[in-house]
Amino acid sequence: MRDLKELNIVVSGVGGQGQLFLSRIVGEIFMSRGIPAYIAETHGLSQRGGSVIVHIRIGRSVRAPLIPMNRAHIMISLEILEAARYIDYLMSNGVAIINRKFIRPPSTPKAPHEDELISFIKSRIYRTYLLPASKTAVEMGMPISANIYMIGSLIKLLDYMNILSETYVDHLIKGLLPERGRDINIKIYERGKKDLYEMIYGENFKDLEKTIFGEH
Repeated sequence: MRDLKELNIVVSGVGGQGQLFLSRIVGEIFMSRGIPAYIAETHGLSQRGGSVIVHIRIGRSVRAPLIPMNRAHIMISLEILEAARYIDYLMSNGVAIINRKFIRPPSTPKAPHEDELISFIKSRIYRTYLLPASKTAVEMGMPISANIYMIGSLIKLLDYMNILSETYVDHLIKGLLPERGRDINIKIYERGKKDLYEMIYGENFKDLEKTIFGEH
């Protein structure tokens, strides 16, 4: 495995979508390889429905828990409005993987429409991929597991970019998921991998890889 200098991942969504669980799983995977991982949650996860962002910083060059603006390599967002809210954390050549779910805030009736938000995000980040995480989780009988689907999509991206072996994670993931609903969650995880791969197949991320591994 190449020496990972610094990998910054922003996880966004609303309270109750499981961002912190997702982030802890990712952190544990890297730490199991002896790679330092730091997780910092902001904006109050305890408030269900409130805006949440979690910073995941991985690598031997990381010295602070929070990701500076325009320094995240990857965004994983469980909700479209929250993706738009925090999109400026991403580098211009970063990757945004977004759950195609729009939750209109009850306190903001004049919030932009879903299509407007998607257009805004794509105008900032050309590597934007929208995936049916919530829809798939519901169809597979585990509505709260959109975050598991997104873990799968992230692992596929990291494998594709030669950052982390998908095979290694596949052997590890079963022990990291709760026993209740584990078999279904494994299937949801696999769907996340499959769906993301179909979107990124043939894409070139070498510029981003070089930044992450400090190979400029």
